[in-house]
Amino acid sequence: MLRLLRIRNFALIRELEIEFGDGLNLLTGETGSGKSILVDAFGMLLGERSSQDMIRSDCDSAIVEGMFEIESEGALFRTLSDAGFENEEKLLLVRREISSSGRNRVFINGHLATLNLLKSIGEHLADIHGQQDQKSLLDLQTHLQWLDFYGDNGVLLEEVRKRFKALRETARRLERFEADKEARIRRIEMLRFQLEEIRRVAPLPNEREELERENSILSNSEKILASAAEAYVALYESESSILTGMRRLEPVLQALERYDDSWKQSRESLVECLFRLEDIAMAARDYAARCDFSPERLEQVQQRLHSLEKLTQKYGSSGSDIFEYAESCRQELESLTASEDTSADLAKKLESETARYVEIASKLSEKRRQDASKLEKHVGKEFSALAMPRMKMQVHFHPLNDDRGKNPFPGSYGLNGLDHVEFLIAPNEGEAMRPLARIASGGELSRLMLAIQSLCGNEDKGKTLVFDEVDAGIGGRVAEAVGKRLKGLAQYSQVLCVTHLPQIAVFARNHFNVRKHVVDKRTETVVESLTHGDRILEISRMLGGEIITETTRKHAEEMLAHSADEGK
Repeated sequence: MLRLLRIRNFALIRELEIEFGDGLNLLTGETGSGKSILVDAFGMLLGERSSQDMIRSDCDSAIVEGMFEIESEGALFRTLSDAGFENEEKLLLVRREISSSGRNRVFINGHLATLNLLKSIGEHLADIHGQQDQKSLLDLQTHLQWLDFYGDNGVLLEEVRKRFKALRETARRLERFEADKEARIRRIEMLRFQLEEIRRVAPLPNEREELERENSILSNSEKILASAAEAYVALYESESSILTGMRRLEPVLQALERYDDSWKQSRESLVECLFRLEDIAMAARDYAARCDFSPERLEQVQQRLHSLEKLTQKYGSSGSDIFEYAESCRQELESLTASEDTSADLAKKLESETARYVEIASKLSEKRRQDASKLEKHVGKEFSALAMPRMKMQVHFHPLNDDRGKNPFPGSYGLNGLDHVEFLIAPNEGEAMRPLARIASGGELSRLMLAIQSLCGNEDKGKTLVFDEVDAGIGGRVAEAVGKRLKGLAQYSQVLCVTHLPQIAVFARNHFNVRKHVVDKRTETVVESLTHGDRILEISRMLGGEIITETTRKHAEEMLAHSADEGK
């Protein structure tokens, strides 16, 4: 709610500061004193359109500031938090500056902010009902909120919202699965192809290294045979072979050993070498005889190496890498094929959640239609009491939109249920029902909103309600009825009201007088908070004009006393 309003260089206002209280705050004053200027300034503080014409003449800029008391939870707090404006205290400071140069600025809690953000939070701070304000009337979502508040449907509505969120989340998950279906199928086919390719080749551990060795042997068979034969001849077969020469040396070493036994070790080493060289010679001979240097085998080895090379180029540099890749493919394939079952499960879950949503939403819809019938009768009585006896209101339920679009459920399903409602009005007998926003009379509009707010309450308890021109075209008993309803509404919300009628003014909890005076040959608007004695004088002036008689004064005192008794 609004606690403080400070205005500087705005229209006829040079500088003023008003502290508003709880309950009903009333602004009175002579016609042209500047009461509507205060409403315009407050509207600008909520994000409404500004103009350089609003700046006081001979001034470069105009400033409007407001201090609001807010709750530490709810839509307003979430909007501020999402925008990065944390509030440890339950106070919100809003400042708006308009400049003749066009450099306008918005501040929230001392920090620069955008006009769009100000408009967003302004919707939660206050509602202004007057000739020019039809924002809430045009918003059909507000009409639905009024109906639910009237019918006390909070618990049922919360259950509908809970089930719709679950329904929407399942639908989104299913949509993601369906959107990825083609890509998933392509991936499954690719994995299956790769696994089949690896299975056909069936590489073995260390196979490539062994095949490369065999390929080297088979590819160099002639050189290998020649080298083996040459080794055998050099070691054993020729008359001048190494072994022949070494055998001639053995008797010499034996003779030396007979004369000096230190040669024994050398002779034994020579014998050992003879045995080893004989083994090498026999190995060279047997190797050449054993090896089958088949061209067919060479072709097989090379083809196998080619197949393994293709695998390593695609899936890894070694057999172990290929095995690891194949295992990861198998795991991914299992996951993707299992997701087909998940998709079916989600579709089944969506069907079940849709049924649960429709069940509870249908209950809410039926309850709303019952509430609408009661509200139409109830509000008709309010209209009569507020001097609009011929006005009728109808709660119209729009036909459901069953176009699914991209959704797997009908477009009529929503967070607030199945219904789209609009309040329709017939201002006079015999006229057709028309949308609420087409009411032309400012006074009728304000009184209409007063009637609706009185019955449908205000879901946002911290919001300030402003009524301008609520007394247009009424007086006497009807004005008193308007005052009572304003006072009743102010028990739950802060209410600001501009009035010219004493029958309404007497119900104020906080009474402010707006007047003009001349300072240094310039007209200024000033606002004064009235004491009880001041209120008697102001009510007397409103009753009898500038000349206040004792009778008028006594009448004013009686009216104030009577209004106080009405609240008991």
